[in-house]
Amino acid sequence: MKKTIYFLVALFALYSPTIFGQDSSTIDTNSTLVVVEGQEAELAYNDGLKAFQSKNYQAAITAFNKAISINPKFAKAFFNRGNVKIEMKDYDGAIADLTQAIQLDSTTSINKSYYSRARAKHLKNDIPGALQDYEAAIEKGYKDAKAPYYVGMIKFLDNDFEGALTAYNKAIELDSKYAFAYNDRGSTYRKLKKYDQAVADYKKAIQLDSKLYFVYNNLGSTYRKLKKYDDAISAFTQAINAKSDYYIAYNNRGSAKFDKKDYDGAITDFKKATELKKDYAFAYNNWGTALMKLKDYEKAIPLFDKAIELNAQYGVAYLNKGIANEELKHFDIACQNWKKASELGVKTADSYLEECNN
Repeated sequence: MKKTIYFLVALFALYSPTIFGQDSSTIDTNSTLVVVEGQEAELAYNDGLKAFQSKNYQAAITAFNKAISINPKFAKAFFNRGNVKIEMKDYDGAIADLTQAIQLDSTTSINKSYYSRARAKHLKNDIPGALQDYEAAIEKGYKDAKAPYYVGMIKFLDNDFEGALTAYNKAIELDSKYAFAYNDRGSTYRKLKKYDQAVADYKKAIQLDSKLYFVYNNLGSTYRKLKKYDDAISAFTQAINAKSDYYIAYNNRGSAKFDKKDYDGAITDFKKATELKKDYAFAYNNWGTALMKLKDYEKAIPLFDKAIELNAQYGVAYLNKGIANEELKHFDIACQNWKKASELGVKTADSYLEECNN
């Protein structure tokens, strides 16, 4: 019943680290209007800007409400009230205001309204609507690199990697120091299996902002694809140095050590990952596979059990548990494990089950 043993080790790369964490409001805080006698709407508008700058959002809304009540065609007031509503997480209200601003404003600043409306739609998870508005903002002359960056993000997550690459190229063209865009373009190259270009982009992102710990992790994952395990281990170590509780990097460094057949080192890292994140099923499975390489099958099985306890759909853990039981000559239990793995969609388990039927 003995067969070749397969060890499957999970690896994680972070492709798009954030959606709006790097973004700031597009409100026209520098657009205070010069007011002459009888311009109550403009006075209220200026009060709204001051309140926003003080992060007194409700006061800003009140002031912009007054400006709009006096002048119902005040496009800038609708625009800024919409952006305040984004800050207050009233995305439907923001979309309504920004739509009104678009309808009222025929000037070149209309592209800002499209971009802000895209933000609101993106934040409420209207992805098709957000993409349409980001692209409209770009078409109408919006020059901030964040617009094509978010187009790239949406297309990447939709598996349109060529489209994502074009968008990230545009973002970098607009802002050559945009570290997030280099990181995400690197991840796009990685999906396209252009690993050398991915490495170059991750290195550029790190050069621009060495605090982006997840970029080191992505670089390490790419080196692992290139089978440059020492470089991968170094990159994961830099990720850990940048963020000491980065359990994903510990898991990934353990995987690179596993690839190098440094099973003791791998176990140390997988164990640390589970200490940092108690419910990290992947690391328990990986820890178990490393123990199996050391032929410590008795200790491996409880780790696979823990992974399954944390994730009942974890077919690979059932597969590996079955292999460990086979090594311990618990053949009936091994067959039960492989049957469950097969039911959960692990194709490798089917070849093991052939032996169970003989």
